[in-house]
Amino acid sequence: MNVLEKQQKAAEYLAQGQFETAIALCHQIIEVKPDFIPAYQIIGNAWETQGNLEAALSWYTQALKIQPKKPELYKIIGNLYSQKKQWDEAIACYEKAIKLEPSLTEVYEKLGHIFKQRYQENLEVALSNYSQAIKYFPEDESNYHKILEIQPYNPEICRHLANTLLRKNKLGSAIIFYQICLITEPENSEVHFNLGKILTKQGYFIEATSEYKLALEVEKNNSDIYLQLGIVLAKQERWSEAITSYRRTIEINPNSDFAYNYLGEVLTRVGELEEGIYMFQQAININPTSPLFHKNLGDALAKQGKIDEASAAYTRAIELG
Repeated sequence: MNVLEKQQKAAEYLAQGQFETAIALCHQIIEVKPDFIPAYQIIGNAWETQGNLEAALSWYTQALKIQPKKPELYKIIGNLYSQKKQWDEAIACYEKAIKLEPSLTEVYEKLGHIFKQRYQENLEVALSNYSQAIKYFPEDESNYHKILEIQPYNPEICRHLANTLLRKNKLGSAIIFYQICLITEPENSEVHFNLGKILTKQGYFIEATSEYKLALEVEKNNSDIYLQLGIVLAKQERWSEAITSYRRTIEINPNSDFAYNYLGEVLTRVGELEEGIYMFQQAININPTSPLFHKNLGDALAKQGKIDEASAAYTRAIELG
């Protein structure tokens, strides 16, 4: 067998718990190729699995001397020192690992855990490392919770965690953390806006309307908020208020194709067909590839009895859809 074949075989023996055979095979590899790092790692792994941390540490350290810029080795050695509760040595290894490879999220977590355990008086260090873990893996909820164990009402962390939960469609949990955020940031328009979106999804239209209006108290010229407010007002058949909200959206953002479309839908619903048709045409001018806009235009034209024009609009919607 060549070196790579022996390495593969040694790894198989290791996985099967045949530690002595794996170690012996790796010794054969090292005799032929003394700088072959995987052999040292397999031996170290074999001793670590058997609970002999000192022997494992010796072999991983030998590997590190051969390849001193391999961040994975520093992480492994740091883990061993952590098991031995040799915190200073573990910290030194972890810091070298992330200096070589800043995206090693797991290492920031381990550093955060060590500093939290050992240095309760220096919580900022732990918080910084959990924050780094969040930076590199923002979808992992656990690191947000670790910070909230230390700072239960941190509004920024509550908001970011709630945003993460919203993206994952965990709406009930997202509401809780948005509400905690509002304890210290009652005028945060982003939080009110996102709460409005969640409540709309859940069918709580009155409550959603209230959240959007609270958001508008802070951001009076935000077209997105006016658009969502118009949608939720329309769901309650509060037509005149929805029309006002959509018109305000268009005033702020004349290129909002959906605002024209939704306004057209409401105007058509209340019998204002001419203006409704105009709004659908404006939406199509901005976004001519939307089958929905052409379909809605066709519906309005059909209500007017303009069958040929309606047929053309429907045809276009089918072509696009």
